[in-house]
Amino acid sequence: MAQRSAAADGLDSDAGASAAGHGEFPRFPKSDGGPHRASHPQSQIQNPMYSYSKLVLPNGLRVLYLEMPHIHSVVAACYVGVGSRYEDEHSLGLSHLLEHMLFRATQRFSSSVELLTAIDEIGGESDAYTSPEYCAYLLRAHSRHCEDAIRFLADIVLSANFKDADLATEKRVICEEISQFKDVSGDYVSIDDLSYNLMWKTASLNSFSFGSEDTVQDFTRGRLLDHYHAHYLPNNMVLCVSGNFDRKRAEGVIHELFGGLQGRFEGRPARQPSEQTEPRTAYQRIRAQMVYFKLCHKAYSYRHPKLLPMLLISDVLGGSTSSRLLSSIRERQGLVYDISATPNLFSDFGSVDIYGATGKANFLKTVAAVMTELRKLAEYGVSESELKRTEERAFTQMQLIMDSPLDMVNWFGIEELLISPDAPDTPEKQAEKVRNVKLDDITQVIADIFTPSKRNLALIGPCGWWQKRKVKNLLQH
Repeated sequence: MAQRSAAADGLDSDAGASAAGHGEFPRFPKSDGGPHRASHPQSQIQNPMYSYSKLVLPNGLRVLYLEMPHIHSVVAACYVGVGSRYEDEHSLGLSHLLEHMLFRATQRFSSSVELLTAIDEIGGESDAYTSPEYCAYLLRAHSRHCEDAIRFLADIVLSANFKDADLATEKRVICEEISQFKDVSGDYVSIDDLSYNLMWKTASLNSFSFGSEDTVQDFTRGRLLDHYHAHYLPNNMVLCVSGNFDRKRAEGVIHELFGGLQGRFEGRPARQPSEQTEPRTAYQRIRAQMVYFKLCHKAYSYRHPKLLPMLLISDVLGGSTSSRLLSSIRERQGLVYDISATPNLFSDFGSVDIYGATGKANFLKTVAAVMTELRKLAEYGVSESELKRTEERAFTQMQLIMDSPLDMVNWFGIEELLISPDAPDTPEKQAEKVRNVKLDDITQVIADIFTPSKRNLALIGPCGWWQKRKVKNLLQH
């Protein structure tokens, strides 16, 4: 089952908006109101494992408090509505570069080394990642250092200096990151980007979500500042604090540091997946012993009423060690080391993605075996026992989210930013909803999603033209 983390990075460090132009970067904006006077309470949720409350500051910044007094840690996180989905081929990688630059010199720290050392001194951990629809910044620390964690988060999000020397260094770092995705010929190799571009069909199939080395090198300090001022605005941000913390003290620090942030984000269009009437394939030939494949079926978004049946079907196919794909293609036929099916979710779009890799001699057999499992799914559906087993897995995973302050900020932060800010779903509610999914719901969703007209296959490896032709025929049925 999918959790609310598009990046799935863990905590391991890695228009029409009002803009301030190329001027000096804003320092800590001080709130001119008292620490509690100006908040507008929106909603509250009580649960034996946690209590949730949402407040909106006068500037439009949404703040979520997830109090979990039974644990030792606290996570402070900031989610910003910006990412590669809102970038064209000339600006791809700008949000990612900005995410990196915010960890460089700040108002309080003259370098990234000073900042990260200070975080280490309280036993804390920092992370950030850029997904297609949002950027996330996270600080985790012991509960006694909650206020420090919030201050470090404000350092990162609000007070970067953008020194030219730091920008030059960070460009080199990102170019090294991009180089990790190159093959021996120097070509970019990413099965995720190839499949993503295949479904979108609005960008070059070879475009890379981090941008190219050339585009990254072309980004200027002024352009980076424009991007920041256009998107890092209070009504386009969600701040979350989760774990064991003193609510009043946390609230006071947040008002002090974030309460004076000004400007209003007015929105911008997102790239949409293109219309599709037949199966699509994209192929990148590289010198390798393995063929990597990703078979994506266009499906539902976070908000879709049939989301839960889709998640359960994905789990039946390839979400567990007893899933159909793993049982058949690995355990019985021995064609792969690993194969999986996972949902890939956006605010208004989604897909069910089957990923695997196999030796070139077994490639056609493997694709044929995958298609056989999909035909069985379409013809016979899911059994009652299979549904019950998968529902129990999903129920357990949803419940376990409430054991982790990191999972909780990801759940509620993304829920608030992208999905349902006025009526947030909760892990426990979704866990109960899972138990109410019926076989008829499953059957309807299978018929809707797993059709040739929604099928997209990305391949990377040493395939010949005749293998590609056979694969196209397999996708038609």
